[in-house]
Amino acid sequence: MHRSIILLLLLLVNINLSAQNVDILYFTDAHRIFPVDDVEGGRGGVARLKTIVDESKSDNSNTLVIHGGDLCGGVLFGGMYKGLPMIEAFNEIPVDICNFGQHEFDFGVDHTLELLSKSKSQWFSSNLKNRDGDTFANLPNYLIKKMGEIRIAFIGLTDAMNSTMKSNRVIQEDLSVAISELIEELQNVDFLIAITQADLETNRKLLEQFPDIDLVLTEEQYEYESNVFYKGNKPIVATAGNMSSVAKISLQKDERPLIDIIPLDKNIASEKYLRDMEIFYKKDMELKLAEKISYLEVPLNFRDGITKESAAGNLVSDAYKEWHKSDVGLINGGGIRADIPKGDFTLKSARSLLPFGNKICQILIKGKELKSLLKKYAGNTKGQLIHVSGISYQYDQKTDSIQVKWKDKVLPDDELLTVSLNNYFLKKLDVECDVLIDETDANAKEDYEVLRQYCKKQKALHPKVQGRFVIVRE
Repeated sequence: MHRSIILLLLLLVNINLSAQNVDILYFTDAHRIFPVDDVEGGRGGVARLKTIVDESKSDNSNTLVIHGGDLCGGVLFGGMYKGLPMIEAFNEIPVDICNFGQHEFDFGVDHTLELLSKSKSQWFSSNLKNRDGDTFANLPNYLIKKMGEIRIAFIGLTDAMNSTMKSNRVIQEDLSVAISELIEELQNVDFLIAITQADLETNRKLLEQFPDIDLVLTEEQYEYESNVFYKGNKPIVATAGNMSSVAKISLQKDERPLIDIIPLDKNIASEKYLRDMEIFYKKDMELKLAEKISYLEVPLNFRDGITKESAAGNLVSDAYKEWHKSDVGLINGGGIRADIPKGDFTLKSARSLLPFGNKICQILIKGKELKSLLKKYAGNTKGQLIHVSGISYQYDQKTDSIQVKWKDKVLPDDELLTVSLNNYFLKKLDVECDVLIDETDANAKEDYEVLRQYCKKQKALHPKVQGRFVIVRE
């Protein structure tokens, strides 16, 4: 009798504690379904995530699973499968709340809407708008969740929409403006949480401007590291890239959040159903990408192309130029996304370098406008620096001056040149030009296929830095 009473009391105590405690499982940057094999035992993977979610929900039914954004594009797997396997896996886990990353729009708005139609998660956005000024896809612009005795409000923010496919059907509102429009509606809650795809500096500025925000869950700041930064006593949680870790945040009324980082590594068992799904997609991907194209005599480092001329950038821009027999080929450094080791150059190599599947278009442009385009991005160190084939240029950041040479002579302002470029960059152009081949043209092949055809003609590849452009920085 006494034993039954004690067990009942313990049960009531546990129920009461659960009502006062909410656990959030937060992760971000889920571009691929299976683990990344660049560390012993791999890192990430949806099957390991499922294990952590099941364990947490078993301990506390008041558990929310949140994805911060970027499940589409960005890497080879994302380019091939365009986020659909991630949606399938998220439904199985299940993931409760999803914020947008810019990569959700890499394949156009219609594809984004297709992802939403298949997802069982609650998507929302506080700053992505449609042409009429309403929230993108008519989604909620904030969320309020009541779990037990705790009310939590969520704001969802997406930055850097200029680095994905441009469309007037989705417009990025200024992050501060978006919060200002909502903040008065979010007062009677225990916690106000911002889920953001933004850099650390931006997050700190938002916390300074809006002290009502209690916690920021943001995008990865480092590929292999999870971080908890602070602005005052307000945490900014950034889990590692490629879904390498999960942050467990425990919330209790009138208490600071307790944060624990859980690596999704070899020490976490994989749930069987999702592990089978991982294996299927990994084998499917390897089968589709096994074709040997050529032999690469030097390794390629994609990060070099963010701030300076790179062998990878030269190889790709040469392929673009050759495809349409243009005077010039160009590619922004951030469009190249993987390191490729010396050795067999396969279809996997080509698609890893160019995972977005952009189409290669052609424009006709005057020398003056081409100089303006190159100058605009010459000082960029976040992926928009332009790599070129067929011309060379030198930019002086201190004097903001540029000199462009074509056929070993200074390019005249009125010279007309044909230029090969991808449809992503074409849609970003704000200079005058005539579009000769757009993405709907039958000759506008996907970028990796253009690279494949170019490399297949050569028995060996030995791209190198040739002084095609020089950036003199301050």
